[in-house]
Amino acid sequence: MSGHALRLIAGKTARRRIEENGLTPDLVRLVLGASGGPKWLVLKGLDQYVLGEWLPKAAQPIDLIGSSIGAFRMSVAAHPEPAKMVQRLEDTYLSYRADKGLTAEAVTKQSYDIVNALFPPEDAVRVVANADRRPLNIVAVRGKGPAASHHALIEGLGVLLAAGANLMSRKALGLFYERVVFHTGHAVPSSHRWQGFGRIDIPLRPEALVDAIMASGSIPYVIDPITEIAGAPRGNYRDGGVTDYHFDVMWDAGDGIVLYPHFYPYLVPGWFDKKLKGRRVRGEALDNLLILAPSDEFVASLPHGRIPERKDFGARPDADRLKDWRKVVAESGRLGEEFAMLSASPGKLMERLEMAPQ
Repeated sequence: MSGHALRLIAGKTARRRIEENGLTPDLVRLVLGASGGPKWLVLKGLDQYVLGEWLPKAAQPIDLIGSSIGAFRMSVAAHPEPAKMVQRLEDTYLSYRADKGLTAEAVTKQSYDIVNALFPPEDAVRVVANADRRPLNIVAVRGKGPAASHHALIEGLGVLLAAGANLMSRKALGLFYERVVFHTGHAVPSSHRWQGFGRIDIPLRPEALVDAIMASGSIPYVIDPITEIAGAPRGNYRDGGVTDYHFDVMWDAGDGIVLYPHFYPYLVPGWFDKKLKGRRVRGEALDNLLILAPSDEFVASLPHGRIPERKDFGARPDADRLKDWRKVVAESGRLGEEFAMLSASPGKLMERLEMAPQ
């Protein structure tokens, strides 16, 4: 892979369908967006091409599913003018200033400012109205028991108990959190494949889009919970990554594939599984997926030899952080360029296509 910026990792069925049909927008049935905060910046150039230019050529509807920052990315992809919106996401995201405060109240206020600037009311209407072409699904969780408390200390105890329960069994998360999917389509895609954690499906209204995106990225201890969302039952809504960090679902792609532009070459099921390497997604859940991820060589060439992380906020002056992040964004254009070249060159594409772990 020396010198390559992009890795392409395919499940068994996805590889066969790409070999038979070529990698075209018409092959894509669903696109996923993972949790990960500023990690998404390493994908900006890929998003600009894939979400903004390549996928709009598809004739068929394409479902979009995202949690946390993935909800931001899939929401802009659901807009009728995705190329414009991907760029707007970069501009608004980079407007965040850690020097304005890192308390939950300060972070919540700035985050709302960003999402409101990204989706003013007229654009929220356009996203929801585009459901026939790009049905959007925003994943969040709703607290239960102590995790539902409006008192920070009690909710914090609920988070700790959930983390402990998850060590014993991922299913035990259901004692503390319900999975929530805000959707613009008639139904949640692959609905029967991810019914766990007492899933609640909520039709997404335009006036609820900003709150739903905020809920999906509401990290415990970092941002205040979102408690009131139009059309949804009252509760403590939190980051969708709690249950669906990178997703562990056997997606139904029909006769197509699931496209996954991702910052890692591997998938972690839930937020509490990040350090549990034995929980990484393997086998059938990857069958229909084509993962697009930056190569190790590409990541090593970035500032400090890594992709941006949430801990960068406040670790250095904003000016220094933003200088590095803008360089990452500029370099990420190479990912989009490689994808464009490979998708137009079936022979080279198949040579570069890696097999997903079984």
